[in-house]
Amino acid sequence: MNKVIIFLVVLVFSSSMLFASQNEIIKNVDDLKVKTLLDNAPPLKGENNLIIILSDSNGNPVSKAKIKVDYSMAPMGNMPPMSYKSRAKFNGEKYKAKINLSMSGHWNVKMNIKRPGKSLSKVTIEIKVP
Repeated sequence: MNKVIIFLVVLVFSSSMLFASQNEIIKNVDDLKVKTLLDNAPPLKGENNLIIILSDSNGNPVSKAKIKVDYSMAPMGNMPPMSYKSRAKFNGEKYKAKINLSMSGHWNVKMNIKRPGKSLSKVTIEIKVP
């Protein structure tokens, strides 16, 4: 009986670690649901993949958007502000942008999403790098 309990505890723990490998933030803006994931949890200093999944108000995937990603860190002490840009590329299922979070701290990530026939949608998230 103890082996079964230990097995179940290990199984639950390992499956939660599998799903914890991505940070997930969901925001609704205009008629759009924007789901963002990071491939590292917590985010790492250096290169991270920002995954963006778009769906319309009916839950249908949005595949013809252009997404510009601006990410920055506010100035600290004598250090000037850091500001970078990336473009998300669509791979048939989701959009992916590489972002380089060069140091620990709070990063602001702004996504400008342009869809054919729709006005520009803007989404902002915050990422904390330990």
